[in-house]
Amino acid sequence: MTNQTFIPAFIINNNSTDGTETVLKEFSGKKEFLVNIIAPVMDEDNVISLPKTIQHIIRKVTATETDYILICQDDHQFTDSYSKNNLIKCISQAKDLGADILCGGLGTFRSALRISKHIFWVEDFAGLPFTIVFRSFFESILTDDYKTFPFTNGKFFIYPFISIKKELVRDNATPGNTEISRTENVSGLASAQVEILDNISAFYQEFSGQKQNDLGEEFLNDVAIPTYIINLPERTERLDHIKKQFAGKDEFKVQIIEACKNPIGAVGLWESIRKIVKIAMDNEDDVIIICEDDHQFTADYSKSLLLKNILEAHEQHTEMISGGICEFHKALPITTNRAWVSTSFCTQFIILYKPVFQKILDTPYDNTVTADAMLSMILSNKMVFFPFISAQKPFGYSDVTKGNHENIELFAKSFYRENTRLKRIYEAKAAYSSLQMS
Repeated sequence: MTNQTFIPAFIINNNSTDGTETVLKEFSGKKEFLVNIIAPVMDEDNVISLPKTIQHIIRKVTATETDYILICQDDHQFTDSYSKNNLIKCISQAKDLGADILCGGLGTFRSALRISKHIFWVEDFAGLPFTIVFRSFFESILTDDYKTFPFTNGKFFIYPFISIKKELVRDNATPGNTEISRTENVSGLASAQVEILDNISAFYQEFSGQKQNDLGEEFLNDVAIPTYIINLPERTERLDHIKKQFAGKDEFKVQIIEACKNPIGAVGLWESIRKIVKIAMDNEDDVIIICEDDHQFTADYSKSLLLKNILEAHEQHTEMISGGICEFHKALPITTNRAWVSTSFCTQFIILYKPVFQKILDTPYDNTVTADAMLSMILSNKMVFFPFISAQKPFGYSDVTKGNHENIELFAKSFYRENTRLKRIYEAKAAYSSLQMS
């Protein structure tokens, strides 16, 4: 347990009388806090006003002996889950974990991992919630170029949330924000997302005791996965590229499928996927791979890795596995080489299982459809390989998304970025999940 007798609480208030009165009522009677009202440090660039204010606060306490402080804004509201004892226990646990910050509540956030009964590690979040900042992080904040705070890997939050944002009608919910703050629903949505992550973790935990498949040499030599490659006949350079990618890989039974042409490239891709699904159903395929002709294998690909994960994912009722993606929102490691994802963007290499075939054909669509967004929406059990076994080769143009023409190199780098994000999530799981905390 921490020996600190009280928590210095710094509440950022932009000269709002209503905000001051409201937040002081929240802290009234809670003697564990030593409350200070702080005016924000204004800057011509509103984006850095908040980081500068945080630095100002840290400078005020650096010379003291406090181990941690609280920073929040004046729209903070305690929930029924708050108690002094629980907060102190969570602070103590977070300190033992080497935390930089501990949030009492969140609005928008990305991936999260449960570490103990009341503590989650979080990849990233938006805004400044009710936040405990530990002394070990003070120096980093003071030497910050206004990027360190959101990008620290030592971020945790308390759940159930002990803090939400109270709806205040005013013109400055945070420095630089001139809209009315309406965030109680956001906090409710965040709680629902935490519950979803918990449920998903519990679902896949049921399979953790199953014996892993030990694929013999005979099996590896006999299996060939139906693999359908989408290509426009005039794109001969792409066809040459994709044939080279699969040359010598007898684990794939390759068939080139002429892409469906549509004035809207994204619609043509979705219609091509539907076309392949119909072929797979006629062939009575149990599992298929769909590739776009700009797919390229990464150095992490191997035949045994692919087949092992196809079998294991099938046993876990997986609907789709991506070889690599250019964007995802939330991820949850399931095995050492596979993670569940809430969204899965980019379809250059996807594995689909038979139970989803009819679902794909039955789903209505219009001219706004994009294949990755549609699959993310209609499929729940989506996974991605880690590390990625597939990326997109930049040809300097895109037949699907016009917006990618000008940013093709940047788009290609997005695979590296998202693989790096997954690496951080896996590292957090390895670092924290084995710790025994109640």
